[in-house]
Amino acid sequence: MRYRALASPAFIARHFAQGVRADQLARTPALVFGPDDFLQHRYLASLGVDGGFEHHLCPSSEGFIRLTEAGLGWGLVPELQVRDQLQKGVLVELLPDKPIDVPLYWHHWRSGGQLLGLLTEHLAQACGQWLVPLE
Repeated sequence: MRYRALASPAFIARHFAQGVRADQLARTPALVFGPDDFLQHRYLASLGVDGGFEHHLCPSSEGFIRLTEAGLGWGLVPELQVRDQLQKGVLVELLPDKPIDVPLYWHHWRSGGQLLGLLTEHLAQACGQWLVPLE
C-alpha cells in the first residue's frame, strides 16, 4: 500500500514557506497513528534523517485525516484513503517523488475451504486496481 507525506496548504505555508526539505520534516510537528507505528521513522530514515521527531498520536484513521486537514501536523497517509482530498487540494503532498510503500500480506489456511479459496482468489485478482505491484 502506497503512503504519501501530506499536509494542509495552511500547514505548508506556515512551516515550509521556502519549500520542503527532508531535514525540516523531523523538526516539524508530525502525526503518528500509534506508539508502535514506526512508518514515519522509516520514511525519515529513507530520506537520510535519523532520530526522534516531534509528533502527536492519533489512533483513528479518520481522525488522522481530520487532524492533517486541520493543520496539526504532517502525516503519512494511504493514498487510497485521500484521493478526493488530494484532487480538491485540501491536502497537498510534501515530497511527491518520495512515497513509501508498505507490503501487505494475506494470511490464510491452505485448507480453509471453498469459500476462503474463492475469497483469496478474488482478492488476488482485484487488489491490482488498488495496490502498487511488487517490484
